[in-house]
Amino acid sequence: MKATALAGVVLAALLVCQPAAAVVIDKDYHETFDAKQGTKLLVSHGDGDVIITPWDRDVIDVKVRYHAEVTSVGIGKEVDFSVDFTETNDTIVVTGHEGGTAGIFFFRSMQEYVYSYTVSAPSYVVLELRGDDGDVEVSGWRADVDCVLDDGDLDLDDIVAARVEIHIEDGDVRLTELTADLDLRGDDGDVTITGSSFEHALLSIEDGDIDVMDSAGDFEISVDDGDIDFARVVVGNVDVRGNDGDVDLDIMVDPETHIAVSTDDGDVTMRLSGELSFDYLVTMDDGDVDIYLDGATDTEADEHRVSGVVGAGEGNVRVRTSDGDVTIITGD
Repeated sequence: MKATALAGVVLAALLVCQPAAAVVIDKDYHETFDAKQGTKLLVSHGDGDVIITPWDRDVIDVKVRYHAEVTSVGIGKEVDFSVDFTETNDTIVVTGHEGGTAGIFFFRSMQEYVYSYTVSAPSYVVLELRGDDGDVEVSGWRADVDCVLDDGDLDLDDIVAARVEIHIEDGDVRLTELTADLDLRGDDGDVTITGSSFEHALLSIEDGDIDVMDSAGDFEISVDDGDIDFARVVVGNVDVRGNDGDVDLDIMVDPETHIAVSTDDGDVTMRLSGELSFDYLVTMDDGDVDIYLDGATDTEADEHRVSGVVGAGEGNVRVRTSDGDVTIITGD
């Protein structure tokens, strides 16, 4: 055996035989900043959880709590944590740093792990949040929110803003009473929207499900393997593109409504209520089509196409599917 290889084996044996050393990190940070209309708060919180709530003071109050007991055996940096606070012009930046990941460790575990950001600020402050595994909760906000997360979950409640942007990898998103233009893009997480209103909502998800309830607006939706479910939603224009998931739309329309749904293997079900006035066209390869629309005229059907007109035909409904079944009915 070569000398260098033998030395490595001996070193590894010595390290494994050593008792695991426990390091306790317990740190609290607290900073305040003056705020005014146009102030932006950027929080880079990594794995830390974030809770942001409004108050009536023109002050941004940030508390950071970090507590961890780390047990490790090996060679590398000591575990540590710090927070940087900077203020430039009208932008306040809060950045957490979890150190000690470099090195060679045969064993490392984290116990009693607490990592959180608690923010109180006036609701006119623009928020930019950048995280990894940490969860985010924001309520009662009246300014734009821009959130980028990896595996963390996001909860937004009672938000009124010009624009909300969300980019998330594997976490779930829950939006309640949100009024804004929405741009939401994700990977594997589920999306639940309740009691919200949108000028325009763009939802693009890979494998997650999308559930929208008791809401209103224009929707542009793209989903790969997930299901799309609307319940009691008032719509203007709806554009849905899916693959293997099912599409179930319980929606209220008006004469100007335009609906387009395209799927591969998923089934499509529409329950339409409101002032119905549209022409419809369903095209398919192998799926079955059932149309139950009160007052439909000019109906035509063949093996791969079903069409007709309801009312004056002012709006339109278009459905394209490969192998899925299609059902369109008049709702209550």
